[in-house]
Amino acid sequence: MFRKFFFGLMVISAVFIQAAAQSNFKDFFELGRISYHKGDLSNAIANYTKALAIDPKNAAAYNNRGIAKKAMGKFEDAIKDFTAALNLNPKSGSSYYNRGNAKHSLGKTLEAIEDYTKALNFKPNDANIYNNRGVAKRDSGNLEEAIKDFTQALEIRPDDAKIYNNRGVAKAKKGSYQNAIVDFTQALNIDPEYGHAYYNRGCAKKKLGYAKQAQLDFKKAREKYDKSFDKNPFVIGEKAFKSEDKAFKKNPFTTGEKSFKTEDADFDKNPFTAANKAFKSEDASF
Repeated sequence: MFRKFFFGLMVISAVFIQAAAQSNFKDFFELGRISYHKGDLSNAIANYTKALAIDPKNAAAYNNRGIAKKAMGKFEDAIKDFTAALNLNPKSGSSYYNRGNAKHSLGKTLEAIEDYTKALNFKPNDANIYNNRGVAKRDSGNLEEAIKDFTQALEIRPDDAKIYNNRGVAKAKKGSYQNAIVDFTQALNIDPEYGHAYYNRGCAKKKLGYAKQAQLDFKKAREKYDKSFDKNPFVIGEKAFKSEDKAFKKNPFTTGEKSFKTEDADFDKNPFTAANKAFKSEDASF
C-alpha cells in the first residue's frame, strides 16, 4: 500500500515538474520574442538559450535564436542554429529560408540558392523566397533565372514595388535598359516615394543617352532622402555613376539592393539599408 502511494506521489511530482518546466520554457520563449521585436538582441538570444536549456529539442527556439544572431551580424552562429532547427524539423521551409539569408549575407550565394530552393519545396507560394533567390541568382550572374524568380514573386504579390525594382536591376545588368525602365516605373506607380526606383531609372536612362531625363530622376531620388551630402546615398551615388559609367556591375545602384535580401547591413557600410527596413521582418519566426 505504501509503495503504491509513494509511486503515485512520484508520478504526480514528475507531472508537476514537467508542467513547471514547460511553463518556464514558454515564458523564456515569449521573452525572447518580445526582446527581439524591441531590438534587444542580446536579451533575445539569452532568453532563447534559457528556453533551449529546458527543451533542447525545440526547433522553433533554435530558429528564432538564429534570427536574432543574424540580426547581430553573427552569421556563422546563426547558420548553426538554423541547421539545428532543421535537424529537428527537416520540413521547415522557414528555417531553410532563414539559413539561406544568412549564407547570402556571407556571400555564399550558391549555397543560399540551394536553401531557398529547399524552402520552396515546403512553401511554394512564398513571394519572399522567390525574391531572395532571385537576388542570389542575380548576384551570382545568373540574370535570366533571377528575372524568372522575380516574375514568379510578382505573380504571387503583384503590388510589391521592391520586387519590381529588383527585377529592373536584373534587366539593367543584362543590358535591357528600356525593359528595366518599365519595371522601375511600375515600382514608382506602386510607391511614388521609392527613392531607389527613381535613382535606378535615372541610371538606366543615362545608359540610353537620356541625360536630361536621368537628371530629373536623380533629383527626385534626392528629394526622397536627407538633403545632407554625407547622409544622402543618391548624391554620392550619382557622382560615382559619372566616374563608373563603363559597366553596370560598377554602378552603385546594382549593389545597393543587395541589402534587400536580409537588410542586416550597417548604414555606414551600406547606404541603401535604411530604405528597405521592412524586409528585415521577413525572417520567418515561429
